[in-house]
Amino acid sequence: MREELTGFAGEVQRSGPLHSGLCQLEWLSYQSVGDGLFPNLTWVVSVPDGVSDDAVSRAVTTVLLRHEGLRTSFDADAAGQPRQNVYESIHVAFPRIDDEHSRRLFTEDPFDVACEPPIRFGRTSEGDLIFTHAHMVGDGTAGWILYSELTELLAAAQEPRRAPNHDREVPQPLDRALYERDKGRSRAESALRFWDTTLRNFPVTALPVRRGRPGAAVVRAELESSAATVALARLHTTYAATPASIFTAAVYEALAIQFGRVRLGLNLSWSFRELPTTRDLVAAIFRDMPLLVDLDGQPSFTEVVRRLQKAILVAGRHMSFDVLGFYETAGQVLAERGTFLPAPEIVSPTLDGVDFESLEPGGDPRALRADSRMVTYQTNEPAGEGCNLYVGAFGVEGRLLIEVRLDGSVMGEDDSAALATLIESILVHAAASGDLSFTEAEGLATRRWRPEAGEARVGDLWVDRGFLSARLLEHPAVQHADVREEGDELTAYVTADIEPWQLRDFLLSTDNGRTAFLSPQQFVVRRSDGSTVAGPGTDRPALAPEGAAEHALRDAVAGANELTELRMSGTYLTVGGRLHSAPRVLSLLKDSGFDGLTVADLRRPMSLVALAGLLRRRS
Repeated sequence: MREELTGFAGEVQRSGPLHSGLCQLEWLSYQSVGDGLFPNLTWVVSVPDGVSDDAVSRAVTTVLLRHEGLRTSFDADAAGQPRQNVYESIHVAFPRIDDEHSRRLFTEDPFDVACEPPIRFGRTSEGDLIFTHAHMVGDGTAGWILYSELTELLAAAQEPRRAPNHDREVPQPLDRALYERDKGRSRAESALRFWDTTLRNFPVTALPVRRGRPGAAVVRAELESSAATVALARLHTTYAATPASIFTAAVYEALAIQFGRVRLGLNLSWSFRELPTTRDLVAAIFRDMPLLVDLDGQPSFTEVVRRLQKAILVAGRHMSFDVLGFYETAGQVLAERGTFLPAPEIVSPTLDGVDFESLEPGGDPRALRADSRMVTYQTNEPAGEGCNLYVGAFGVEGRLLIEVRLDGSVMGEDDSAALATLIESILVHAAASGDLSFTEAEGLATRRWRPEAGEARVGDLWVDRGFLSARLLEHPAVQHADVREEGDELTAYVTADIEPWQLRDFLLSTDNGRTAFLSPQQFVVRRSDGSTVAGPGTDRPALAPEGAAEHALRDAVAGANELTELRMSGTYLTVGGRLHSAPRVLSLLKDSGFDGLTVADLRRPMSLVALAGLLRRRS
């Protein structure tokens, strides 16, 4: 089966920027470990009766010519930067997928993205069309677009009729490279400046910095609401805005009220889209950066929607940035704060299964609230599904279901239920009156979260002092720890015979499965001999190598970052070090006889000593 290959044909038409930041991170993984960060995605398209093999081939060719990412090889230029080379066409082979073994090879074999297309096609024993694509060229949303287009083309071939022309002024998520190439490198540089400036004093975290251990409980609330469904349909007409935009605006306003925040940054998971018309995307996929919305001045709900729409436009202008350059310029800010991107606060308005266009917007949606059904419970979800905050909305038998997940170490089931209810209330009352003042929205809140006595506000973050103290006590050398709020800073008073930088290293090198910990700004360490050492812990010295593995790693990090000597910027690759140096570090390690690390290891805020412990000699 593998003898029949899909391959490039024709000349290379152009080379340009990779189509997303996620794609560039995938490229790093291909460079270092070979198979990418994510598994391949596979789709099966039904071929209607009577459609010939030639018609299937023409449909595939049409889609390949429509999306240049499918005709792209991914390699590096002379400077080692990621590059995509777009070919004129692709010679497509359609191997037969007759049994489980051939299907597994077809779907699971990794792509050699440097010399073969990131997509392959085949035919099943039933005659259906099957295709597999690398995550590097597109995620599930992009795959669904390909699936929908092929389905439409094959249906047109059966009838027969002319298939609609999908050439658009605004490229779809699958074609983001086109969107960026229009403005050239200056667009990416503008994006770098924008995000580097915007994020410096913007709180990405919406909830208090207090984390559970791996596998900690997540409290969930699921509110099925006909009232919110009708409210979205009415507001969709009143505001001429998409239901997803309106729902997300209600989420931001509810969070501002519930947690006393006016400046919020949440990630959008999936895409900002409307279903069932999946191809009509409001904006392209926005996965790499938080959606920043400022609710200062107690705006009305109409104004919140407007500000959200403006934020989406800004995000769209700055979404195809060079993610490698971004980590180089802004990564230090984030790592020093003890968090990373994407943020663990997510809103996901897919709204699948609700046809808002056909809903009758008449009547008072408040009268339907008596039919709302709430379910709350706790679950020990895997870390990949659990998060500090997740708010989603999707359709269940034509009605809206609002889902809220919160970190159980911070919130309780009543908090998750209160947030879901407040989102519903904002939507319903805004629809009933045509708008809603911020004061009126505040009056709808039945339960607001308030920090416990152990919570300290540092800037825009609530931090659990007791939790940080408990984490410090887990260090074997620490006998006593007390984190106090002093002015606008946190100071950790510790009894131990170690240095402040070792305590800070310990906190920032710990990942509980959701995100890294925040470090106090100041450490006061009392020693057993009666002396006291104070400092921020950022003055980590370059320790003398204690073994061959540590020595090799230090040399590799210094060499890849072109440092003559190791300093603080060389301690973590994500702090001052360049993320795109990771493949070079791994290459230098192999040259010195060591392996065992991956790009993912090098991206974690882990000390060089801890990283060296993961190395092993090559046989």
